[in-house]
Amino acid sequence: MKLRNVKVAKRLGTKTLAGLLAFGLVVGTPSVVLADVQSTMSQSDAVQTEKLQAKSVDGRDTLTDVSDKVMDMIQKGEVKLDEESNYLIDTVTGKKVDPVTGERVEQIPANPDIPGTPDTPSTPDTPDTPSTPDTPDTPDTPDTPNTPNTPSKSEASGTSNVSGTSNATGKHTTANNKQATDTTKKKDETKSAKSNKELIAKQKIVKLPQIKEDFRFFTVARNYAFAKTKINIREAVPENIDGSNTQTARTDVANAKKDAEKLQKKIKTVKKDKKIKNKTVRKAKSKAVRDLQKAVEKQKKQKQEGMDAALVSQQLEEKVRTVGTLPQDGLLYILKEEENGWLYVESGDVRGFVKASEVYTDDAAQELLTGYQKKAQKKAKKDETEYNGIEGIAKTAKASVDAKDNQAYTYLRVTAGQTVAAKDTALINDQIGSAALEIKEEKNTTARTIGTMAQGQLCYILADKDSDWVYIESGDVRGFVEQKYLDFSDETKKQIEANGEDKYQTAKETVKPEENQALYYTLTSVKEGSPSGEIRESMLEFASQFIGNPYVWGGTSLTDGADCSGFVQQIYKQYGYSLPRVAEDQSQYGTKIPVEDAQPGDLIFYAKEGYVYHVVMYAGDGRTIEAASTKLGIIEGKVNTKNAVWATRILKDDYSLTGGGIEKANATEDMYGQKLENFQITYYCPCEICCDKASKVTASGTPVAEGKTIATDPNVIPYGTKVIIGGHVFTAEDTGRKVQGNQISIYVNNHAEVSAFDTENTDVYLAK
Repeated sequence: MKLRNVKVAKRLGTKTLAGLLAFGLVVGTPSVVLADVQSTMSQSDAVQTEKLQAKSVDGRDTLTDVSDKVMDMIQKGEVKLDEESNYLIDTVTGKKVDPVTGERVEQIPANPDIPGTPDTPSTPDTPDTPSTPDTPDTPDTPDTPNTPNTPSKSEASGTSNVSGTSNATGKHTTANNKQATDTTKKKDETKSAKSNKELIAKQKIVKLPQIKEDFRFFTVARNYAFAKTKINIREAVPENIDGSNTQTARTDVANAKKDAEKLQKKIKTVKKDKKIKNKTVRKAKSKAVRDLQKAVEKQKKQKQEGMDAALVSQQLEEKVRTVGTLPQDGLLYILKEEENGWLYVESGDVRGFVKASEVYTDDAAQELLTGYQKKAQKKAKKDETEYNGIEGIAKTAKASVDAKDNQAYTYLRVTAGQTVAAKDTALINDQIGSAALEIKEEKNTTARTIGTMAQGQLCYILADKDSDWVYIESGDVRGFVEQKYLDFSDETKKQIEANGEDKYQTAKETVKPEENQALYYTLTSVKEGSPSGEIRESMLEFASQFIGNPYVWGGTSLTDGADCSGFVQQIYKQYGYSLPRVAEDQSQYGTKIPVEDAQPGDLIFYAKEGYVYHVVMYAGDGRTIEAASTKLGIIEGKVNTKNAVWATRILKDDYSLTGGGIEKANATEDMYGQKLENFQITYYCPCEICCDKASKVTASGTPVAEGKTIATDPNVIPYGTKVIIGGHVFTAEDTGRKVQGNQISIYVNNHAEVSAFDTENTDVYLAK
């Protein structure tokens, strides 16, 4: 199976979920992202109130505050700041402009008669120590205004936008404060550098290990949707066809409510029909009754045939293969929002693309979800079983193409289903002798061999345990082996547990995972999937939509304008990362790596004469996305290899667990930091019971993982904060509508674990 078909994998849009994953790495633009973007607009107003500085024209070349009068001229486009010289220039005549009076001058005097503007204002506009952490335009330790030689070297003075765990009363403190302090210390190391070579020599630049792509899926939040009518699920997005929903939200809600009511009436009608049938089964039906029933059945059949014909016609018109069909009111999950109103979805075993206009979403979807929940709960009560959600009650898509042949199946390695399997260990027994056991791509001996194992090596059973051919995972190899060669007795399992799984060797790969058609026989694995590639791609798509917007010195608005550091700061903010405000400080944030090792989404820094003056986001293949200059705005550019000094890695590529399950204590005594009061602890998993709303759930852009992920109120404990609960270290990576104030919800893999734990109150500590 080709995992990235060219037609499918091409960039289809920019509407990408900024809070990619966790309790849901739901890939689509969430309302919170739009809200944050809007918030940057309002923040930009505050930025504009800071005093812009330019060189005086009296011959002293001192930096002078630009007057309101001249600022108005800049806003009108009459005057601009020349970033190379730091002078204000008339946009028509090219003459230099006095930053205070706005007067145009032909020539700057060599020996001025009047003293220049003092280097340091007697009454600085910003306090030396910010009073609150939420003033992004004020530096932690502001430089004197005349320190930078050019505005591009010292973009808008501002503080690190590192969020703390403080609430309105300032009760909590986060480890991010320490990060801000460390950044300030590291910044001092760059002050004495006289050249780029000396600047680089002062840094600790490391070669990071190569992270191997594991091709595993990972679980995201359930973003419910339901089909308005019977619809096709396509293998790709058709060209030049808009799928946007033209119906108003109110109309969709009203129609969905009617469908939900019909659903309930249909249940009652079915019961009534059964009773009538039982009463009349012994009686001969009259010809009139039989004719009426035939007419009704014929009408239903014609209607169905008409719908099927319309779907076939649609497929021919769109020139895209249909991989499955979904009946009216059928259930699907939205995994990503594409360009022009198209959605990447999954329903049952079918994954592909549908129009937004074809499905109910948000509040409209909630109407049908509620209806199905009531139906499922009634059935569970009648059957005297536990309520397990609407799966099995709501209809899902019927595949018309096998998953391994569906090029859209692996378009995005996320799913609303479970991806982490319980470990069911087994060893290769002695029947294989000294020969190599071949792991097959299909359930037969003539199928292609994708890996080999030897006697005594370890594997995990993922499916078909009681069949002749068992689906296993060993290392990064997944495929089929004959059951007769497996030893999964209780005695053997105890032996593996006693020795430790890491003591056993695993399979040798003979076929690359991306070429293995058995790779996704199930989407489960004993290992966590890593979404790093998806996060990086998502970040680039999100950043790309702002190309063409203006560059504003000191700005932090992705729409109204930002400078280079303000731009990358706001992009990273959407993914749960709090970066310092200016490029020089950002260059000390994260892990420094060689420029040539940069991956898409990493930051690359430029310097002149030992001073960092510019930052860009690397986009791969030597390309960048950056807020370049007032003349160019936000652009897609190329790496300036002459001035690039190093890159920084902030995004995590290794999301493996540290500490295993939630009951295993992994915090040492020296890791305990400040006590963060007493919190109410609950538990959740990605099932429909825990996530019962048909809405997008915002998260920080990391995958959920048992033993690591907790959902918090980000106003109390921001994303990325590590805390200790019951001796175990967790990371705040998620949030939800039920998590507010002093509440924490701990992620577990399945609902059985949720049910096993009781709600409790306990002390929570900040991890050092």
